[in-house]
Amino acid sequence: MQLSEIQSKIYSLTNTDSTSFPNDKMVIDLNIWQNKVVSMILDSQDESDYDDTYGHGDYASGTYPLTINRDYQIAQSEGVINIKSVSISYDGINYYRATPVDIASLDIANAPATATTQQATIDQDFVKTSPQYDYKFNSLFIYPKPSQADVDAGGKIYVEWSRNAKEITLSELSTGTKVPSFDTAFHEMLAYGPAYEYALSKQLPIATFCKQQLVESESRLRRQYGSKVKDRQTFMKPSDDIIHGYK
Repeated sequence: MQLSEIQSKIYSLTNTDSTSFPNDKMVIDLNIWQNKVVSMILDSQDESDYDDTYGHGDYASGTYPLTINRDYQIAQSEGVINIKSVSISYDGINYYRATPVDIASLDIANAPATATTQQATIDQDFVKTSPQYDYKFNSLFIYPKPSQADVDAGGKIYVEWSRNAKEITLSELSTGTKVPSFDTAFHEMLAYGPAYEYALSKQLPIATFCKQQLVESESRLRRQYGSKVKDRQTFMKPSDDIIHGYK
């Protein structure tokens, strides 16, 4: 469905028009419900990975050249929800999968970047063939910290993440040709969601119906996105209870 069709459905449900439910109000509710739908998808998906690739214009990943700093900031415009994987190459050739760590949970003292001696002491607990990272402040802090030699060798960090859909703009709503990035069967949620918000604000009886439709759609969405990848092998084995003679 295009946004123009979704908007028509909202008008129909709420008995409104562009005057009583103007675009600048509707686009807020559209984005609220787009974010809710994406959250449901990310919470339900199997090995598949949802992304609004067309909206963002790229894949949900980034490559960052190493510097002599420990931290690497991901642009806020990416709308990162969670980190999927981090791989680091200190020599520009061989990449090693980095594992997450909360530096505060380790039995070592943290220190500001200016404390170079303490930073070097921290790095002694990590090795480049098995790097780790702490994701905080919308940035990656990698351990061990790269050296100038690593920078000169062309070392890099490759990161994949999950992110929000690209926000619907007022211009896109006015044009009406944009298509939501998730499966067509659930585009209706961008009609029932804003209609529900409007009905609540006006204390309209239609709110109950819209809520029922949203609950039903969410159930179907979770089933569909939880079973995207069918290409897997299923194995059967006896349970421990049967092995041990219990029923």
